[in-house]
Amino acid sequence: MFNFKQARQLATKALKNPLLELIVLGSQGSGKSYSVGTLGVKTLFLYGTRESHGPKTASVEGGPNVEPMCIDYGVWPGEETERPFTNDESLEFIRAILTDHDYITKEKYQAIAVDGLAVLEAMAKGTAEWKEKCKTTGGKHNTYKETEATQEILGEIISLLKGCQRLCGVHIVVTGVLDVKSTDAFGAIEEAAPRLGGYGLAESLNQHFGDIVVVGKMSRGGETKYKFQFLTDLTKVSKDEHGQQKKAMNFSPRLSGLKIDEPLMDASLAKLAKLKAEKMK
Repeated sequence: MFNFKQARQLATKALKNPLLELIVLGSQGSGKSYSVGTLGVKTLFLYGTRESHGPKTASVEGGPNVEPMCIDYGVWPGEETERPFTNDESLEFIRAILTDHDYITKEKYQAIAVDGLAVLEAMAKGTAEWKEKCKTTGGKHNTYKETEATQEILGEIISLLKGCQRLCGVHIVVTGVLDVKSTDAFGAIEEAAPRLGGYGLAESLNQHFGDIVVVGKMSRGGETKYKFQFLTDLTKVSKDEHGQQKKAMNFSPRLSGLKIDEPLMDASLAKLAKLKAEKMK
């Protein structure tokens, strides 16, 4: 017999989740990795060699709280020499770390960050698993299956991150690149779109993450600071084969369960985490 009371209690618990489940979006050099360090808690920082600057940037503010772990370079089990991992090995590594809840709990991590979506997407598209998902019944590559295949692999990784949050009580933060279309005189982003491979992938991420922030550098009064910006018009557009817009999706900044009255805020994830925790009490 189903326990409906328990089901309702679990749903209520999920709705009152006080932890961040966050995407930090920004252009290159806008402060995405830096923002991770502002959380102020012990953070497992997963990154790829193409984003090797990420841990250093996060450590500017985070210091020893930021503990980096590379997903595509190291010493593979059973070997003795460090080397680059293949994309298939990198995916296996990510699955291993995000399902080792005992390790995450033992190390007393309070957050897991992945830097970032571009690394995950490139890795996914290089795996044998992705290529297999893209095949037709006749064994040929089907371009139209690429977005769905990428979505399935990234969706699994996000589900594993959420499992870590549920079982280990950690914040989860993923960074992503924005293509900025316009800014105001002070550098605030007015219009932008997330750099993702396809409308479906953007739609999936929008559904998976309750919290989205945009970060960028702003200059006022001779001072330049990283700022979270909550009024950015953030849209992902789907077009047909003739280049005509079919549909558009709002991907704008938000914190689940909260109304943010400030259009600009100093880039502090610790402050956002505190605001959310207080609201969800």
